[in-house]
Amino acid sequence: MKKLISIAALGGMLLAACGGGSSAVTATVDGADITVGDVEALINTEDTVIDKAIFAQYLGFAIQFLILDAAAEADFGVSFTEEEIKTQADQMVTDIVAEGQTREEFLSERGISEDFVSEVANQSLIDVGIRELFLEDIAEATDEEIDDARNAARAPLTTACVSHILVTTEEEAQAVLDRLGAGDDFGALAVELSQDSGSAVNDGDLGCGTLERYDPSFRDAVLIAPVGEIHGEIVGSQFGFHIVMVADREDAADEDIPGDEELAEAVRNNAAAQEFQSWFFAAIETAEVTVGEEYGVWEASPPRVIPPTEE
Repeated sequence: MKKLISIAALGGMLLAACGGGSSAVTATVDGADITVGDVEALINTEDTVIDKAIFAQYLGFAIQFLILDAAAEADFGVSFTEEEIKTQADQMVTDIVAEGQTREEFLSERGISEDFVSEVANQSLIDVGIRELFLEDIAEATDEEIDDARNAARAPLTTACVSHILVTTEEEAQAVLDRLGAGDDFGALAVELSQDSGSAVNDGDLGCGTLERYDPSFRDAVLIAPVGEIHGEIVGSQFGFHIVMVADREDAADEDIPGDEELAEAVRNNAAAQEFQSWFFAAIETAEVTVGEEYGVWEASPPRVIPPTEE
C-alpha cells in the first residue's frame, strides 16, 4: 500500500512566515484543537520561514494525524507508547538516511522535524496494527487470485513486442479473426479496422517493452500468446476487444517469480491494505473538521488544506 504520508517523498521545501501566535487555534477535529504551534512543531524551521502554502500543507498533515490516531483507538483500541513510536521512528530514519548523512542533515534537507518523524512513525505502526486485525477476517487466496498475482509479478520482468487490432464488440473481433484465417494481412486490417488510432497507423504495432503498462487481461494474453503468430483467442479489456499478435517475447526467469505461498500472502496483505485505506478515508469523511479561514479550507477528498488565496 502506498503510505498516506511518506517522509521520503517530502523533498526539501522553501518555508516562509504565517501570522498568528503559537497558541492560536488553526483547526478543530471533532472538537480537538490544532494550534499554530502544533503545526510549526512538524516543520524544521532552522534558517527558514513558513509561507501560507507550506503551513496549509502541514496543517493538512496534522489533521490527518489527529483523525488517524483518534479513530484507531476508538474503533480498534490500537495505540502505541512513546517508546514504541521512538523505536519505529529511529528505524525509519535509519532505513532512509543516505550513507554518511547525519540525522540532522536528513531532517534539514527535507524541512521536517523530529515531531513530524514521530507522527509518521505512529501512523506506520497504526497502519500495520490495523491491517493485522483485518487479516484475521480475510479468506485464504483463491487459485485465481494467486494466478493473477503471479502474472502481475511476471509483467515487469517480461519483455514483449506486441501488435493488436482493437474493435468495439466481440462479434467484430470474431469477424477480424475470420478474415485473418482466410489470409487477410494483420497490418492491413489494423489500419482498416483498429479503434486504437495510435497503433493502427503502424499496422497495429504497440512497440516493445515490459508488460505492466497493459490492462491485466491484455497482459495475461501477451504472457501466454504463441510467439510469431496470431493469438487465436479474443481478448476483452476495459478498452474493447483485441486480436493480439506477439512478435517476440523474453519471459521472466522462474526463479525470479515468488512461489505460491508468498503470492498467497501478498494477495491477503493487499486485501488488508485496501480495507485499511477504505477505513481511513471513511474516518476522514466522517470527521468534523473546521479550519480557520485565515489558514485555508479543509478538503476531505483528497485530504488536504487548500491555502488561503493571496489578496
